[in-house]
Amino acid sequence: MNSSPTIGKIFGIEVELHWTFILLLIFTLLISLYVFILMVLLFICVLLHELAHSITSMRNGIKVSKIILLPIGGMSVIDDVKINPKVEFNISIAGPIMSLFLGGLFGILTTLLKPGILLQTMQIMFLMNILLGLFNLLPAFPMDGGRVFRSFLQRKRSYYDATMLTVKVSKYLMGIILIATFVFVAAGSSFSLSYREFIALWNIIIVMFLYSGAQAEAESVEIKKETSGLHLGDAASKHFLLVRPDMSMQELYKVLLEKKEHIVITHLGKVYAIVELYRHGRARNAVYVKDASTPIPTMNANMHLADALSLMQSRGSSVIAVVKNNKLIGIATPNSIESIISLHLLSKSKEGKL
Repeated sequence: MNSSPTIGKIFGIEVELHWTFILLLIFTLLISLYVFILMVLLFICVLLHELAHSITSMRNGIKVSKIILLPIGGMSVIDDVKINPKVEFNISIAGPIMSLFLGGLFGILTTLLKPGILLQTMQIMFLMNILLGLFNLLPAFPMDGGRVFRSFLQRKRSYYDATMLTVKVSKYLMGIILIATFVFVAAGSSFSLSYREFIALWNIIIVMFLYSGAQAEAESVEIKKETSGLHLGDAASKHFLLVRPDMSMQELYKVLLEKKEHIVITHLGKVYAIVELYRHGRARNAVYVKDASTPIPTMNANMHLADALSLMQSRGSSVIAVVKNNKLIGIATPNSIESIISLHLLSKSKEGKL
């Protein structure tokens, strides 16, 4: 289930607000209306940052599924796993440039306004956008700077080597942040203890964020390397039923009792759909199969298995139709793909190849 509600569409891209951002907005509203307004302005700036990524992606022929906004930034979910290093550089750098540009605009406004609440607001937004832009330029995953750095390294290195070197740099940066935090807490006697504790806690959250992002990139590239010979077709399950969309639900129940299948695929024109009888309450009142069908995406059987899993996870897809030469050959779920990958890695481990 998607925990990020969609708040609208911009340029055909769905914009989702992560539940943590919603909690932050509620929390700031309880503190004061002014702090809430600041968070809303920050929300708009983060959205513009992500739109810069998305628009650059679309201009390079890459489809963007959605934008997810979080308290510490955002994420543009793109429908592509193989991006040219030069294109990745342009996409990644677009966000920080937008943030720095917005910071510049707010900075100009601070020179034109008289002292007061509006000037104070512009000064805060100037600082927030400059920090957002600079923080995202850090050469560490999962920041934009990490992808910029990797795309630069790919000029003379393979994707794998560039990724692993960026992961190493990410860990060095984590160490620097932790050391700087320890020194600040120990030697920053001119600041109150509560302020030092807050900075320390915030820095630890940042380090955890960087660690999880770097670790995810390292694991992803390692899995992709070790499963280079596996394709989506290898994980396609044949346990599905192809039925007519005009079949009555009563007929379908009889077929299910005989075939003992839990997943039903129905062909609606050129779009495959899945009937999830046990998940959707609307299926109970449906008369025909088409009334209980939910469209699902299709993927080519020749796609690299790790790439398919990555796309499914980014899209939030629970099941996909696997096609070959425009013909349905099976279905796949994240669990089925992960099982194939795990068994393959286990087999290689026993053979002493890992």
